[in-house]
Amino acid sequence: MLGKRRPPWRLARLVSAVMLAGCTAAQVPATTAGPAPLPDARTTTTRPVAATTTSLTPPPPTTTSPDARASFVEGTIASMSLEDRAAQLMLVEFSGSDATAALGLLNDFSLGGVLLKSANRNFVSSGQVQNLTARLQEASAVPLLIAVDQEGGRIDRIQFDDVQRFPSAAVFGALNDRELTEAAAWATGVQLAALGINVDFAPVADVNVLGEGNPAIGDRSYGSDPVLVAAMTLAALRGFDAAGVATAVKHFPGHGNTAVDSHLGLPVVMTERDVWAATDLVPFAAAVGAGAPMMMVAHVAYPALDPSGLPASMSRAITYDQLRVGLGFAGVIVTDDLANMQAVAAWGSGERAVRALMAGSDLLLNPGDVKAAVSAIVAAVADGVIPEQTIDDALARILGLKFDLGLADRPDPPTVDPAMRDAIGTVAIRVADACRRAGLDC
Repeated sequence: MLGKRRPPWRLARLVSAVMLAGCTAAQVPATTAGPAPLPDARTTTTRPVAATTTSLTPPPPTTTSPDARASFVEGTIASMSLEDRAAQLMLVEFSGSDATAALGLLNDFSLGGVLLKSANRNFVSSGQVQNLTARLQEASAVPLLIAVDQEGGRIDRIQFDDVQRFPSAAVFGALNDRELTEAAAWATGVQLAALGINVDFAPVADVNVLGEGNPAIGDRSYGSDPVLVAAMTLAALRGFDAAGVATAVKHFPGHGNTAVDSHLGLPVVMTERDVWAATDLVPFAAAVGAGAPMMMVAHVAYPALDPSGLPASMSRAITYDQLRVGLGFAGVIVTDDLANMQAVAAWGSGERAVRALMAGSDLLLNPGDVKAAVSAIVAAVADGVIPEQTIDDALARILGLKFDLGLADRPDPPTVDPAMRDAIGTVAIRVADACRRAGLDC
C-alpha cells in the first residue's frame, strides 16, 4: 500500500539507490518477479545515504499522527464559510507567467488549487515557475494543490532545458520494465516538487484497446494488455509517491476504447460490463488496491454502467457506485477538465459543478466561471439538492491529501542539488540505453 507522504525534501536518501541501480540495471532482466523499489521518502530512519555516491543526510523526520491530521482537516473546515468550502473544491487554470491573474482569483475565492498549463503561458523557466508557485502558496490561507499534466512523451507541459523529460507511457509499456518505469516517475516527481508542483495528473491507466484508432489516448497508454498496464501504473505510482508528489490516475472508467476525443465530443463506449471488468477496470482496481491518492473520472459514457448515457464525470452510477463503492476508493476523486471539453459543454459552469459533486467527485477541475460554480453549489445546499455534509466530506478528503503531502507545515520546495541531478541523469541514461537495446526510437 502506498502510505501517507512526507514533505518532499526527504528525497536525499533516494539518490544512492537510483545511481546504484544505474550501475547494475543491465544485470536485472525486465521480466523478473519484482523490481527493487526505490527507497521510500516516508521512511522514519535517519541513516545517512551511502557514502559511495553522496554524503547527504536527510533532515530528521517530523512526527505526524492521526490526531494532527484530523486537527488540520477539522479545524480548517470549521473555520470556513460555505462559500469558501465550495471554492476549496475547485482547482482552476489562469493566464500568464506571473501571479497577477491567479492572485486575483485567490483574492476573490478560497480555491483549493491551480492547474499550470503551457497553453496559458504559465511556463517560462524553472526559476519563474518556482517564484510563481511560491507566491501563490504565500497568498493562500489554505495550502494549494498545484497541478500539471506531465505524463511523458507528447503530454509534457514543462519543456525546459534544465528539466529532464522522459518518453511516453507506450515506450515504458514496450520495455516492460517496472523498475525503470518507477525510476522515471521518481525522477519526474523530484523535478516537479522542486518547482513547487505537488500534483501530477498521471499516470494514464487506460487500456488502449483501439491502438492508433484512439485519438485521445494512443501512446499515452502503457498498452493494450490490462495486466501490463496495471503493472506499469503501479510502478509509476511508487515512483511519484517516493518523490512526494500526488498522482491522479486517469481516466476512470477507461478512455482506451474511444474513437472520439472528449475534447471534441462525448465518447460513447458500448463495451459490455463483463468485458469492461476484464479489461478497462483492471488497472484502476489495482491502483485503488495500492492506495492511489487520486483518481480522475472521464467525460466518457458507458451505457452498460449507466443506461442514461451521462458521461462518467456526471454519472453517480459510475463515479460513486463503481469507483467509490464498488472499488472502495477512499481518496480524492477529481473530474477531468470541465471548462475546455465539448463532452460536457451542454451544461453551464454552475450546473456542471453541481452535477459532478452529486455524481461523487470531490475536486472540480476547471469548472469555468468560478463565481457561477460557487454560487450554484451554495444554492444547491440551500435547496437541499446537495447535503452540506457532502461538501464537508469532499473537502475533508482534499485537506487530508494536502496534509499527507506535508503542505500543512508550509515546507519550502526541495532543491535538486548536484547529487540529485546526477541521479536523474542516470535514470535518463538507463531509459535511453533500454530503448536502444529494444530498437525503440525514444
